[in-house]
Amino acid sequence: MAKRQKRVFILGGGAALGAHHVGALKLLEERGIVPDAIIGSSIGCINACCYGSGGVAGLETAWKEFSSLPRIFSPSLRHNPLLGVSLFSMDRLSSGVEQYIDFQKLYRSPLELEFVLLNLSRGRGEMHGKRECADWRELRTIARAGYAIPLLFPPIQFRGDWYVDGGFAWNIPLDRAIDLGATEIYLLAPIASQLPYRSRFRTFAGFAQRFIDVMWRTIGNAGYLYARMEGGRFHGVPVTVIEPGEQWSGFGPLAIFNAYPRKNRNLMGAGYRDAKRALALRRRAETSRGARRRGGHAAETPAEAAEGAPDAGKLVSLQGSETKSES
Repeated sequence: MAKRQKRVFILGGGAALGAHHVGALKLLEERGIVPDAIIGSSIGCINACCYGSGGVAGLETAWKEFSSLPRIFSPSLRHNPLLGVSLFSMDRLSSGVEQYIDFQKLYRSPLELEFVLLNLSRGRGEMHGKRECADWRELRTIARAGYAIPLLFPPIQFRGDWYVDGGFAWNIPLDRAIDLGATEIYLLAPIASQLPYRSRFRTFAGFAQRFIDVMWRTIGNAGYLYARMEGGRFHGVPVTVIEPGEQWSGFGPLAIFNAYPRKNRNLMGAGYRDAKRALALRRRAETSRGARRRGGHAAETPAEAAEGAPDAGKLVSLQGSETKSES
C-alpha cells in the first residue's frame, strides 16, 4: 500500500523577521501547496495560529498593522526583575496578536499543529501539540509558551511545568517533521542561513555586530545548519527551504525585535519572491533527477547540483557566502 502523502510546514523562529513567512505562505497557497501539519517555533507559533484560523489573508492583515516594540517593552509592577522573573509583562503582546487568532476554530480544525517549547522545569526542549490539548484554552496556553521569549517575558505554566519559547533550543526541528510522517517538508526560515563575507573588522562595533549576526544565524537555524541533506532530501524526504537573501541576513541592536508596518511589507514581499525562487530551484532539481533516472542526460555537474539544492550532500558551511564587504 502506498504511503499516505503528508505535507509538513516548519515555521522557524525569527521574531520581527516573521513577516517573511507571510509572503512565502501566500506564494505557496497560490500554487496550491497547503500543509497537513505545521510545526511552529517562536514567531512561527504565532504565524501558525494566525494561518490556521484565518489563512493567509488573516496573516497579512495582522502583519500590515503590527508594531512590536510598544507591545514587547511593556513595563509592569508585577513582571519586572525586582519583583518577578522577567523584564516585561506579556499581556500587551498576547492581546495584540490574539485578536487575529480564533483558538476555538483552530482547535476544531483538521490541521495538525505543534509548537517547539523549552521546558524550564526539566531543562530540555520539547514538542507540544494540539492533539494533547483537552480544549482550546490549553491550546492557547502552549501557543503563548511558544512565544514567551525568556527573560523578556515570564514563563508559562502548563500541567505543572514551566515553559518558554523553544526557539533557542530547537528552532528548526526537521527530525520532528520526519516523526510526524512527512512525505514532503517546506522549511520557512526567516533568518538567513548564510551571511555575507567580511574581509576585516576595523572597529569594536563592527566586530561585535558580526558576532551578533553569527549568533542569531546559528540559533535561528539550529536543526538545519548541520543537517545532512542528500540531493535536497532529509531521510529521503524532499525539503524545500525558503529563506531570505543576504540583504536580510544582518541584525542591528534592536532589529530582531523591531517590527513595524513598512518593514513588515518589505519582508512579506521578500518572502513571496524567495518562495518563488525556491520552488523554481526545486522544480529544476526534480527535473534533472528524473532525467538521470531515465538515462536521457549526463549526470548533473557539481554546479548544477549546488544550484538545485544549495546544501545537498554536505554540511552547510559556517563561513557563509563569499560576497565581499567590509565592516
